[in-house]
Formats: sequence, C-alpha cells, structure tokens
Amino acid sequence: MSVLSRRRFLAALGATGAFLAREAEGFGAPKATAPRRYVAVFTPHGRAHELWQPRTSFDISFEGSTLAPFDDAARYGRSFRDQLLVLDGVDLSAGIEVGTTGHDGSRVILTGSGADGKNASLDQYLAVEHGLGADTPHTSLVLGVGSDSTEVGQNISWSRGGTPVPKWIDPVRVHAELFGAPLGMGAEEVEHARKAGKSVLDGVRQDLARLSRRAPKSERVKLEQHATALREIEKRLTHVERTCTPPNAPQAFERLKSYGGGEPYFDAITDLQVDLLARAIGCDLTRVATLYLADLTRSKVFTEMPEDVHQEVAHRYDAKDDSHAGTPESWRKLGIQNRYTYGKVARLLQRLDEAGALPTTLVHTSSDMGDPARHSSRQVPTLLVAGSEFGLKTGRYLDLRTGKKQQEGVPNNRLLVSIAQLFGAPVERFGQSKNAALLTGKLDALH
Repeated sequence: MSVLSRRRFLAALGATGAFLAREAEGFGAPKATAPRRYVAVFTPHGRAHELWQPRTSFDISFEGSTLAPFDDAARYGRSFRDQLLVLDGVDLSAGIEVGTTGHDGSRVILTGSGADGKNASLDQYLAVEHGLGADTPHTSLVLGVGSDSTEVGQNISWSRGGTPVPKWIDPVRVHAELFGAPLGMGAEEVEHARKAGKSVLDGVRQDLARLSRRAPKSERVKLEQHATALREIEKRLTHVERTCTPPNAPQAFERLKSYGGGEPYFDAITDLQVDLLARAIGCDLTRVATLYLADLTRSKVFTEMPEDVHQEVAHRYDAKDDSHAGTPESWRKLGIQNRYTYGKVARLLQRLDEAGALPTTLVHTSSDMGDPARHSSRQVPTLLVAGSEFGLKTGRYLDLRTGKKQQEGVPNNRLLVSIAQLFGAPVERFGQSKNAALLTGKLDALH
C-alpha cells in the first residue's frame, strides 16, 4: 500500500472534513439510561422587554409576543410552552465588574468571567472537565452563523486557560465533519490514514508528556490544550461506523460571512446549522453544543426591517419605565429580531423532539445585553427549555429582579452553578471574579 501524502493525511485528520468512522452498533438506538445533553444558543441584541415578558398565567402568545414561537404548534409541530422557563433579571455581573459589557458581554454568558477570565465556559467544562463528551466522537460542537471570529465579543465557548473555541459556520463543513469522509478518499485510504494518524499521535503524545514534566506551571495549561486537541483527533480516528442515517449533504453557499456578502444566505444557513446540530445530538455524535446566531442585518428576510439592524433597531430601542412611556414602534422592530431568533430555537426544539432527544436535553438561550440601546448587560434575556429528565418545574416566568426600581438582578454565575449541578457536577461556584459572592451558590428559584 502506498504511503499517503502529507496533504492527504492532513485531510484525514479533518483539515477539510473528518472521516468520522463510528462504532458498529446501536448508534441511533435508545439506551437503558440515556445521557443528558446541553445546548447553549446565543441570540443578538438583547430584548424588547415589553414584548418579551410573559403576561398573566404565563401567556406567551399575546399580540406581538417575541416568545410566541415556543407556543406555535402549527409551525413547530407542538407547543414547548410547558417546558419553558423564562428568567427575568439575570445579570452578567462578573463582566460588569471589569467592564466586559455590551457586545463584549457574550464572553461572560457561559464563563461567568470577564475578558481576563481563565476558566472554561460551561459547555467546555461539562464536555471536557466533567467528561460529558468523553464517549462521543465529538467532545463538543461549536457552531455559528456569519462570523467565525474568536474575538471577545464574538464567542461564547472558551476552553480552560481562556482560549476561545473557534466556531464552524459552513454547513458543508459541519456535515462533512459529522457525517462525511474526506473528499476523494476510499475506505482503504481512510483506514490507512487512521493507522498512520494513530502512529503520529502516539509520538506527539510522548513529546508532550516529556515537555509537561519540564515546563513551568504557567505553560502547562497550553500543553493540556494541545493534549485535548490530540484526544479529539484520536477519537475521530478510532471510532468506526455506526448505524446513524446521515442527512443529505447541503449545497455549498457562495458566501458565508457578515460584511462579506453572506447575509442573504443566513436564514438558510441557520436552518441547516440547527438541523445538523439536532441530528448530531440525536445520533449521539456529541452531547454538548453551542450555536451563535446572527442578526437580520442585510438579510432581507423582513422587508419592513432596515438594512442595519444593529444601528437602526437595537440602538434605537426606547424602553418603557416608571417615568417614561417609551416608543412602541422601537419595541415592535426589535421584537421582529427577537421573535426571529426564538423561532430558530423553536426549530431546534422541534428537531430534537423528532430525534427523541428532547427529554434528556437542556437548551439554554441568552444574549449579551438586556437593553441594547444602553449596552446594558443587566437583565439579559435568559430562557431554559428543560427536558422531563431534569425534573425542573417549567412552564413559568421567574422575576429575579431586585434593587431600586428592579434595576439589578442575580449574577448569571448562579445559573451556571445550577446547570452544572443538573449534570451531576460537584460545583458550588463558577467563573472568575474578585468578589467571591458573585460566583458562589445556585439559583434556588429554579427548583
């Protein structure tokens, strides 16, 4: 058998698409004790609180409600209202403490830390440190729409040491990584590359072990990250085919990025990313995933929306308060953006339900801001959709706002602690802050 070229070997390791051979039995079959799954979704531009807050008796279908997609059985197959928890008054407190707010607040949502934080985000903590992703071909799945940037304000997934985890934004690549084989490689070549890859990884692992023994403490986190990356590659090399029916491969998009002409394709891309994520969860390719959604700017999905949703909608939101009536038209336009992204979350729930994975999945949705016009990272719109296996009392609205005129809320760290505990993690604090009180304790109101 001829030796593969370096280029072909790198392709086999996933440079253009992982060849994901799977274990031979029961890939889609139900298990005696089904594992729990965690999915986090980022939604842009905060919320129009007037249209986001449920009405009496947990009414989320009133005229203009941005949460209406969760109670739209006609469009999404069933209502998810009774599995929904609406959390009002969750503050990104650790970020506020150090100025990581506004659009940079996305850095805080899952880490509970400001820009200088060194802990892993909740998804990576559950997948890597808690071991939720140990038995799946992909330890976690990190997806996005429109931007693969890893800047502070563009990412919600962070590995230990404060390193951002890059997003996959091309559905073609996501499909190939999850279900495909490298382009042009036959079964014999794949097997040969697998064996060659294991040999290379063995050598690299030995080198890392030697380095770790000599490296200063400050460098060991980087070595651990390299070791984690190697384990991820090794899992893709060693798993053999399972009986999960792959979806059809999507067609390639002409453009993918914001400010690069990709916006008209974002609606179709988002649907594909949602569907592939749900299939990955349902097929047990991963048990942890995040999805970073884009806004409607230049997408032309709604003709009544201006081209620049950021400047012309989010920045012009005029909230109602005790001394100010606000501007209802500004609520309506921001409500269109909110309702659109929640519709994509409802689609995700629909697909998870169709895959039989919803009872064991917790879907966590949040944003970087509450009031986007003020770039405020207080009272960020936070939703949980909890499967029956989690035992939460759902179908309700929790008002966690405190302080004068209800301007303050609870640190999101407490929510992160509570979610970690739902997955059996023995934690009492989560995140990084000089103020330990921000980090410590669970959110008792959930139970």
